[in-house]
Amino acid sequence: MWNKIKARFKRSLTILWARLMTLGGAIMATLLSLTSDPNVSAALHTILQPRFIPYYVIVIGLVTELARRRTVGKATTPHNEVVR
Repeated sequence: MWNKIKARFKRSLTILWARLMTLGGAIMATLLSLTSDPNVSAALHTILQPRFIPYYVIVIGLVTELARRRTVGKATTPHNEVVR
């Protein structure tokens, strides 16, 4: 099963991370469209306080760099598998 999951992302953690970020953005856009409801808006403001946004950006940047460093400079096959 794990091999099927890795194959869907061309065995690339960077591609997996990019798709997770895209999914997260789509979910956020959906949640923001629901903010016309005061109850939903209050809950979102509690979770996504502006003071935490810099920390979210730092974590996203670190995970992105770690995902990229995992294979940078390594030889790969045409199927994007790392040659050891």
